[in-house]
Parts: sequence; C-alpha cells; structure tokens
Amino acid sequence: HLHNVMGKDPQFGRVTLLEAGMPHDFLTLSGLLKHRLVDQIPEKRLMDNVPVAVDAPWEEEMALTSTGRMSFYHVSFFPRCMERIFDEAVMFNGGEPALVAAWQRQYLGFLRKVQFAQSGMPLLLKNPANTARIRWLREMFPGARFIHIRRDPYKVFASTVHLYVKVQEEWALHDTDRERVAKHVLDSYPKLMRAYFEQREALADDELIEVSYRELQEDSMNMLQRVYAQLELPGFDAAAPRFEAYLESQSDYRKNDLPLTQQERAAVGGQWRDIFDRLEYPV
Repeated sequence: HLHNVMGKDPQFGRVTLLEAGMPHDFLTLSGLLKHRLVDQIPEKRLMDNVPVAVDAPWEEEMALTSTGRMSFYHVSFFPRCMERIFDEAVMFNGGEPALVAAWQRQYLGFLRKVQFAQSGMPLLLKNPANTARIRWLREMFPGARFIHIRRDPYKVFASTVHLYVKVQEEWALHDTDRERVAKHVLDSYPKLMRAYFEQREALADDELIEVSYRELQEDSMNMLQRVYAQLELPGFDAAAPRFEAYLESQSDYRKNDLPLTQQERAAVGGQWRDIFDRLEYPV
C-alpha cells in the first residue's frame, strides 16, 4: 500500500509489473507485448484484493527469479527448498562473499535497466527480502533511505503463511504443505528481523524511519509528511494531492480476515517473543 501511494510522486521511478515480469527484454519488447499482457494478467493479486496492472509498482525480487538463483521468490516454485532458498538468497548464508556478489550482479543489472528506462530517476523500491540486506544495499547505494513498516507479528505470521500457500498452490513444482510453510515462517522471520535490528544500528535518523502499519491505515497523510520530513525528501507538498486522490480511490478496500488457531498463536508468541518486545507489541 505504501509503495503504491508513494509511487504517485512523479519524482520517483519505480519497478513495474511489466518490468519485473520481463526483466530480460522489457526495454525492447514491452511495447509490442503490453496489450497482450493486459488481457492475460488477473484483476487482483493471488493472495489479497489488491488490483493488478502492468504499470503498477512491483517488487524487483520477482525479476531476479529470471536472472539467476538469488531470489527469494523461488520459494513459490520449490516448496521443499524453502529453507535453503531463504538462507542463500536472503541471508547469504551469513554473508558468504560469493552469494553476495552473485546477488549484487543480478540486482544491479536489473535496476540499471529500469533506471535507464525511467530517465535516471531515483528509484522507489519495495522488497521485504531487503529487510536483512541493509548492509549491502548501503554499500551499493550510498545515501539510500529506508522505510520500515512495523506490524503486529501475529498478523505478519498469518499474512505470510497465507501468501506462501496461495502462490505455491498456483505455481509450485512440488506439493505444498501448510504445516511446513508455517514452520518455515516461524523459523525464518526471527532471522530476518534480528538481521534488521542489528543492521539498522548503522543508520542515522535521516536514513531510516520506522512507521506502524496502523498509522499507515489510519493517518496516512500525516505519516507520509513525517516520512518526507525525517528522510529529508523534497516534494511532499507537490505530491500531496496525488497521494490524497489515490488514498480516496482505495477507501473501500477490504483486507483479508486471517484468524490464527490457538496452537499457531501460542507458537508465534513463544518463538517470536523477542521480536514482539523489539517492535513494542504485546504478546
């Protein structure tokens, strides 16, 4: 949601679904194929009610599935390999230089093409896997700014499991298993967040802002103004009418209702207790 809102600011370039889906040839073939893709893509995302459009902002992680092995999106196709994919593509096996270098080649290669297509504009990127990659992102992009959205960990668990199951049911080359998905989410999310907590210590106030999911929902404009002010981003006043128009267009959006079982709630509260404490949410 925040990606879509901020994507209305014309000063930013952003990866689109078309570019993420055609990373090798969007510079040459997208004009020929765009009208065909419009007829083929679904109206909404698999996991929720967010509308889909070829020009909509999209996660660049999707593009990396076609450029090499260093993409977390591969869990969508290979459920039996979720743990290995996460450890290699997100955590780089603790920072293994060969894995970092492979990811950097893929990532930079794709983003350079996107920025070329968008006349060198600064890119507005949204990628949950980057939560654990801040150290390497700062090396590649000096002066980068980061926004982290804090959300109730119980809701994070429910949403993430739902996402995995939905995409694996549609795309997986292996049989998917909700219990295995739930175990993977329980084990991997603390690794992701502990890496974030460690790496955020190197960031100054004008390099990182943390906002709450509730604030994004209930007080979007004030939150956006605070983001621009703290990160010293220009152009809020000029972009504000665009933000307001988009937010108004989404006023009837309804989120998924994803309840947890008592067993799941107990497991999350037990295994993620330190995450609850660091994010200041009650267990």
